[in-house]
Amino acid sequence: MEGYKFIFPEVNDLSAKTIKKAILEIEGMSCASCSAAVERALNKAEGVEEAQVNFATGKAYVDFDPELIDEVKLAEIVRAAGYDVIDKRDKLTMNIGGMTCASCSAAVERALKKMEGVYEANVNIATEKATVEYNPDKISREDFIEIVKNTGYEVLSFEGDEEAREEEDADLKKMEEARKKMWGTWAFTLPIILWMIPEMVFGIVWPNMAIFNLGMILLAIPPLFIFGRKTFVSAFRSIRHGSANMDVLIAMGTGAAFLTGPAGLFMPIANYAGVSAMIMAFHLTGRYIEERAKGRASQAIKKLLELGARTATLLVDGVEREVPIEEVKPGDIMVVRPGEKIPTDGEIIEGHTTVDESMATGESMPVERVPGDQLIGATVNQNGLVKVKATKVGKDTFLAQVIKMVEEAQGSKVPIQVFADRITAVFVPTVLIIALLTFFSWLLFPELLRN
Repeated sequence: MEGYKFIFPEVNDLSAKTIKKAILEIEGMSCASCSAAVERALNKAEGVEEAQVNFATGKAYVDFDPELIDEVKLAEIVRAAGYDVIDKRDKLTMNIGGMTCASCSAAVERALKKMEGVYEANVNIATEKATVEYNPDKISREDFIEIVKNTGYEVLSFEGDEEAREEEDADLKKMEEARKKMWGTWAFTLPIILWMIPEMVFGIVWPNMAIFNLGMILLAIPPLFIFGRKTFVSAFRSIRHGSANMDVLIAMGTGAAFLTGPAGLFMPIANYAGVSAMIMAFHLTGRYIEERAKGRASQAIKKLLELGARTATLLVDGVEREVPIEEVKPGDIMVVRPGEKIPTDGEIIEGHTTVDESMATGESMPVERVPGDQLIGATVNQNGLVKVKATKVGKDTFLAQVIKMVEEAQGSKVPIQVFADRITAVFVPTVLIIALLTFFSWLLFPELLRN
């Protein structure tokens, strides 16, 4: 089964139904009409209680009945609507303790492969390591520790996780691609504008009409069919799946204007090929601005994630041991020195200090903390060594809950956005109908309209 971008399922008791939540990262949406089309397709599916698609974040938030539909079918619905669901894979290596023979490694491997969200697992008895490919949004390191423990063995440590795909930031990559397309288009459009000025201002076609028309056609080809190719592909895909997005209007408008260029070489009609390049240049400029805005929205989540500690110093049988933060469990005793971040939510059991809690409360002055006080993970210990008992870890911590609320806020729609989605759902079809009526009116009654 292919992997898709989902959060951990949350189960709610709603009208005696088991309702799960899933988040799908969708690729290929270029405007609000696209997100509205995906949202309609998901809401029509049997078993979907509610679906909201946020164009800004590129995500679909779906409440569904797992007895009637599953995540794979949700992804198929999105694909049937003409868009893609991003497959997220990470790779992780674990050091396993307690294995003594090939049967041991085979047992661990079978257990790992049975886990939902694990695509591939290999356990090597010689190196005592397990390497897994998995969906990090469906399974966590704590789950790996638990499943290996239930098999009768122990995860000694993690060697770090490596993304199976390139680690290049996806948002920055999209923004850079949009920037290159924008400037590439303007590189051909500016000469078109400068070449048009003598004709528009002085009525002079330089050097002659034949070369002018041919030059407009040649200069318009790269903006439309190289830098603007994705717009035409998106338009074709949208029409093929029975919907119409903003790219349909851009593709039809620029395509029709461009065709007047080649046609003008054989018949006496005006050449608008240069105008088509100008339209595409403005369209791709808007697309670049849009990608920048969407990138800033996702950067808010990334900055919150960066606040958390990477490691924790655990006190085990009187010996300090530094471990990745994912290995900390409730009840573990952590040693936090001055200047270090509190690894996770916990309670002071020994020592007193002052803590900078500005990231959580906004309070600029450090707050004094003594044994029995609760500490918030990711806040900074100021001037005392303390021992802290972990009370909440992973997705239960204060920081994780804040991140979750921000993601939900980005995914929800305010009333004005719901209204805007309704408008965009009918805007493109309305424009196309008006255009067709205008075309046939002039085709059937040219003299009447001319008079």
